[in-house]
Amino acid sequence: MTGLSLNLPEDLSNSFADLDKTNGQTASYLAMDVLRDYIEHEKTLTAQIELAVKEANEGKFATDDQVASMRARCWSRNAG
Repeated sequence: MTGLSLNLPEDLSNSFADLDKTNGQTASYLAMDVLRDYIEHEKTLTAQIELAVKEANEGKFATDDQVASMRARCWSRNAG
Protein backbone atom coordinates (compact mmCIF):
# COMPACT_ATOMS: atom_id res chain seq x y z
CA MET A 1 0.00 0.00 0.00
CA THR A 2 1.26 3.47 -0.79
CA GLY A 3 0.77 6.54 1.33
CA LEU A 4 -1.08 9.72 0.51
CA SER A 5 -1.04 12.84 2.60
CA LEU A 6 -3.95 15.27 2.48
CA ASN A 7 -4.43 18.65 4.06
CA LEU A 8 -8.11 18.87 4.89
CA PRO A 9 -10.17 21.87 5.91
CA GLU A 10 -10.93 21.76 9.62
CA ASP A 11 -14.65 21.05 9.13
CA LEU A 12 -13.94 18.03 6.92
CA SER A 13 -11.28 16.75 9.29
CA ASN A 14 -13.73 17.11 12.19
CA SER A 15 -16.40 15.24 10.23
CA PHE A 16 -14.00 12.34 9.68
CA ALA A 17 -13.11 12.35 13.37
CA ASP A 18 -16.80 12.31 14.34
CA LEU A 19 -17.50 9.39 12.00
CA ASP A 20 -14.46 7.61 13.39
CA LYS A 21 -15.96 7.83 16.88
CA THR A 22 -19.49 6.80 15.88
CA ASN A 23 -18.79 3.81 13.67
CA GLY A 24 -15.41 2.63 14.91
CA GLN A 25 -13.64 3.01 11.57
CA THR A 26 -10.45 5.00 11.28
CA ALA A 27 -10.39 8.22 9.30
CA SER A 28 -8.00 6.52 6.86
CA TYR A 29 -10.44 3.67 6.29
CA LEU A 30 -13.33 6.09 5.80
CA ALA A 31 -11.30 8.18 3.35
CA MET A 32 -10.37 5.06 1.35
CA ASP A 33 -14.02 3.99 1.29
CA VAL A 34 -15.15 7.40 0.04
CA LEU A 35 -12.41 7.47 -2.60
CA ARG A 36 -13.32 3.97 -3.82
CA ASP A 37 -16.97 4.99 -4.18
CA TYR A 38 -16.04 8.20 -5.98
CA ILE A 39 -13.68 6.45 -8.39
CA GLU A 40 -16.28 3.78 -9.18
CA HIS A 41 -18.90 6.47 -9.74
CA GLU A 42 -16.59 8.38 -12.09
CA LYS A 43 -15.69 5.22 -14.05
CA THR A 44 -19.37 4.37 -14.48
CA LEU A 45 -20.25 7.92 -15.49
CA THR A 46 -17.37 8.07 -17.98
CA ALA A 47 -18.43 4.76 -19.55
CA GLN A 48 -22.02 6.00 -19.87
CA ILE A 49 -20.88 9.24 -21.49
CA GLU A 50 -18.59 7.39 -23.90
CA LEU A 51 -21.47 5.09 -24.89
CA ALA A 52 -23.81 8.05 -25.39
CA VAL A 53 -21.25 9.82 -27.59
CA LYS A 54 -20.73 6.63 -29.62
CA GLU A 55 -24.47 6.22 -30.10
CA ALA A 56 -24.86 9.88 -31.05
CA ASN A 57 -22.04 9.56 -33.57
CA GLU A 58 -23.93 6.58 -35.04
CA GLY A 59 -27.06 8.72 -35.34
CA LYS A 60 -28.92 6.91 -32.57
CA PHE A 61 -31.18 9.45 -30.88
CA ALA A 62 -34.39 9.19 -28.91
CA THR A 63 -37.55 10.13 -30.75
CA ASP A 64 -39.66 13.07 -29.58
CA ASP A 65 -42.24 10.59 -28.26
CA GLN A 66 -39.59 8.69 -26.26
CA VAL A 67 -38.32 11.92 -24.70
CA ALA A 68 -41.87 13.05 -23.85
CA SER A 69 -42.61 9.67 -22.29
CA MET A 70 -39.45 9.79 -20.17
CA ARG A 71 -40.22 13.33 -19.03
CA ALA A 72 -43.75 12.32 -18.06
CA ARG A 73 -42.47 9.37 -16.02
CA CYS A 74 -39.82 11.46 -14.25
CA TRP A 75 -42.14 14.37 -13.54
CA SER A 76 -44.89 12.14 -12.20
CA ARG A 77 -42.42 10.51 -9.76
CA ASN A 78 -41.16 13.87 -8.54
CA ALA A 79 -44.56 15.55 -8.35
CA GLY A 80 -45.76 14.09 -5.08
